Amino acid sequence: MTSRRVLACLTLGALAFTVGACSDEQSSADSTSSTTSSVSPTTTEAATTTTAAPTTSSSTSTSTSSTTAPTTSTIAPVKGLEISGDGLGGALFGAEADGVVEYVASILGDATNDSGWVDPLAIGAACTGTTVRFVEWNDLQLFFTDQSPMADGLRHFAAYNYGPAVDGAVLRPNGLVTDNGVGVGATVEFLRASFPQVQISPGDDIGGPSFFISEGLSGFLSGTSNADVIISFVGGYGCGE
Repeated sequence: MTSRRVLACLTLGALAFTVGACSDEQSSADSTSSTTSSVSPTTTEAATTTTAAPTTSSSTSTSTSSTTAPTTSTIAPVKGLEISGDGLGGALFGAEADGVVEYVASILGDATNDSGWVDPLAIGAACTGTTVRFVEWNDLQLFFTDQSPMADGLRHFAAYNYGPAVDGAVLRPNGLVTDNGVGVGATVEFLRASFPQVQISPGDDIGGPSFFISEGLSGFLSGTSNADVIISFVGGYGCGE
C-alpha cells in the first residue's frame, strides 16, 4: 500500500504540466468558498543551520562511517515550510486552497506554474473530487481538491511532492526539511537515526526504493544502503489513492 501511495503522489508534477494550459480558464469561482485557511503568512529567518545533506569523504571506498549526523551546510532551512505528515509548516492538509497558496507564496514568492481548477476526468487524472488544482514552485508541487480524507466539499490542500531536481540540477526551492533536519539529500543512515520507526522498501521496477515514516509522510530513495540518499518527499493523499 505504501508503494502505491507514494507512486500515486509522484504523478502530481507531471499532471501539473499537463493541465497548465487550463489556468487561464479559471474564473472567480476559485474564491466561492467562504471558509478561511488555517494558515497565516510568516516571515522567514535565514539562519545557517545543520541540514540533512549526505556525508562526504575523501576516500573512494563505498563504505561509510557510523556517523548519524548530517554534514554542515550553508543552506538555511526554509522557515515556515517544515516537511511533515500534517502538511508543510503552517500550511496544513485540509486548509482552504487559496489561503495555502498565499501562505506558500509569502515565503517562496510567486508560483512557477498553476493549473487552475480543472475537472480531473477531463485531463485523464485518477484524482478524487470533482475539481482539482496543481500549483508548483519548481521542484515543490502542491495538490488541491474538493474531496480527500482531510475534507469534503471544500477546495483544500491535500498533498505535496518535493523533488527530485530534474537532470541533476540544484533542487529549487532548496532547504525544505523536517523539524529534525531531514531533507532531500540526507543519507539513509541519517533518516534511520532521525526516525527510528521508518520503514525502508527496496521497491520494484515501477516504484524503486522508498521509505515510509508515518501516515501522510513518505518518499523515494536512491537505494537502501546507509550511504544512499533521499531523492524526494511525498506528503498527504494525492491522485490515484
